[in-house]
Parts: sequence; C-alpha cells; structure tokens
Amino acid sequence: MYKSLEYFLGHPQSSRNIMFTLLPAVSLVLALCSISVSATPLGRSTCTPNAQGAAVSIVSSADGTLKWGDANPTPTVGDVLSALSFDGDSPNFHVAQSGQFPTSFVINDVNNHALFVDSSTAGSLTFNTTSVDFDQGFQLFDITCQSCGSDTTPGQSAGSSCTVSPLGPFVNACVRIVKPDVSGLPLIVGSCEGSELQLFDIVF
Repeated sequence: MYKSLEYFLGHPQSSRNIMFTLLPAVSLVLALCSISVSATPLGRSTCTPNAQGAAVSIVSSADGTLKWGDANPTPTVGDVLSALSFDGDSPNFHVAQSGQFPTSFVINDVNNHALFVDSSTAGSLTFNTTSVDFDQGFQLFDITCQSCGSDTTPGQSAGSSCTVSPLGPFVNACVRIVKPDVSGLPLIVGSCEGSELQLFDIVF
C-alpha cells in the first residue's frame, strides 16, 4: 500500500531507509553518465583558408625556411615543384576556391595564371595548363587548416598548419616535404599520416 508524504515526514526512520535504498541506484546512474562523458573524444576544429585573391607563399609548418616553389626562374608546363628556401620573399602562388562542390581549391603560379599545380604525375606535383574540368580533379585540392586568418598584411597567414590533399582519384593523400632543413628536394604526395611534414602555412 502506498504511503503519503506526510507519513514519511512523520517517520524519519522510514525516510532514511528509502534514502539508503535509492543511494546505490543514484550512484550507478552518476557513474554511467561520467563514463559516457569521458568516452566522448574532443573534436579538433578546422577551417578552410580564404586568401582573398592575394598572392601567397605555401610554407612548411615543420620548417619555416622552406616553401613550395619552382627552381626554374621562368616556370613552365612540366616543371616539378620542390621545397625551396623561403626568407620572406615575394609570394609565388594564388590559392583560390574552384567554385565546385564540395569546396576545393586550385593553386596557380602568381605570374603565369595559366599554370596550375597538378597531381597527375604519380607521387609529385607539377605545373600544367588548366582544362575546363581541371583535368578530372588532378588540379583540385582539399585544404584544411587548424586555424585561419583574414589579415592580409605580409607575413600573416590565411591558414596555419594546413593539410593539402589532391583530389581526383586519390584517397587519403597529402602533400609533404621530404625532410626539413634541405632545400631543393621535390614535394611528394603520399598517404596522410598526421606528420608535421605534411602541414603548411599559407602566408601573405
């Protein structure tokens, strides 16, 4: 038979019995909630850069003295891109959204707008002319950064610690430098490993 609240208020011993009976159940619920919260991983926020039409350098996050570049002073079709010395000199690329969905980017030479970075040569990046469909994705890149900025002052970054991933037929591919402190080695395309060598800053 159910007892009224007045009954329990008038019988303290009964109230204590109920509290001790409920305590294990309440503790179990709190423990489960704690496990649920602690088991939820903390997500890392990311962003896509906006260079606002300005020229940029693509600089290694692992070694700020290396940037994407062409050893040929007059870039042309077929040139292989390398990690070259960077000392704050003039930016050499445009990085712009392609206008396609989902969001992707095209990267072209700052002086010769007809030369686009192309990933169709296995394992490397070269300059190539563009086509209407950007060579079936070989000239499209996903760029995801850990932080982004809008200050176009020289030396500031549109994106920091960014992965640059060729699209087209590639799955889980990232551009990387071969090793820090060495200028002139070709940029390579390989599996994304979370390595600092696969991170770049997009610098105004």
